[in-house]
Amino acid sequence: MAKTKGTVPVIEVKPEPNVYTVLTLVSVLTLALCLCLCLYRLLQPVESGGYGLEFGQLFDGTLPDKLP
Repeated sequence: MAKTKGTVPVIEVKPEPNVYTVLTLVSVLTLALCLCLCLYRLLQPVESGGYGLEFGQLFDGTLPDKLP
């Protein structure tokens, strides 16, 4: 087997973006939009059609007094 010398210069090339980069960006933006819409709906007052939760209630497991 042949061995290469350690003095050979190695050129590192930055990978080019491709279709998977675009699909990843689209999926991240879609997930962020869905999360924002869900939080908006959960934190809206009951009178306007939301669930009336406070932000802290999302993590402590309690329900509001009235559900729509």
